Amino acid sequence: MSPIHFQTTYSLSHQYDAIKSRAPKILGKFIADTKIYNFNDQEKTLTFTSERLIPEVRSARQRVLLLFSNPHPHSIQQGMFLSPSINGRLSLFWQGMEDAGWFSLPEENPCPKCLAETFFKLNYESPFELLFYCYYSFPTRYPVDIVKLFGKDFFEEVIEQEAREEFLRIMQQEAPAAVVTFNKGVFNLVSTESVGKYIERLKAGEVIQSQVRNVGREVPIFLTYPTGWRYDKEYREYRRKSLERVKGLVFRG
Repeated sequence: MSPIHFQTTYSLSHQYDAIKSRAPKILGKFIADTKIYNFNDQEKTLTFTSERLIPEVRSARQRVLLLFSNPHPHSIQQGMFLSPSINGRLSLFWQGMEDAGWFSLPEENPCPKCLAETFFKLNYESPFELLFYCYYSFPTRYPVDIVKLFGKDFFEEVIEQEAREEFLRIMQQEAPAAVVTFNKGVFNLVSTESVGKYIERLKAGEVIQSQVRNVGREVPIFLTYPTGWRYDKEYREYRRKSLERVKGLVFRG
């Protein structure tokens, strides 16, 4: 298994049959990949593969945790966060972060597994040591699909609690100096202050930030455009400027 991949098993008990029956429609063609999803009818469990990238070595660089909602199964298949889409379209994330000076990659258009190795071994130019983390570990095509698949009760009683505890554990263990997220819902879950509509605020040049709650120290968290946002003819420039502003504040902090 890739060093950025790990597996988790959910015991579904009496909810197993209902969840498994919903799975083909919600998970789509990815359900056929047993390396991502593995239903066990005898044990009534679901084992799945997720992703998390924490560099294998520490450096003198400032540590920043990049916080996402949950993995996409296609990226898990390809071997790295934010892999090109099933249509071959490169994620806007990589170009946007490079444009804003967050990092410089050693090669142009590297393959997903090459990217994973590059960030895992810190083989990139940057003032930062970047950690890639998903708040929810279960992979789906869309974050809302997690609740659709498991139902509200299992989501609230098991998945949400697990996500909250694991995020705080990682924050304590890895001690990043700052967190940057690309998802408003996740920002509102972990920050001391929540936000509503925010895209126009970003376009006007505002930096949206708060503090991560319940970590026992001050850790700034920043919200920028979603990784797939392209709903303006100047989207690339808006993205670059937002990420540059955040980078400047993190670096000075």
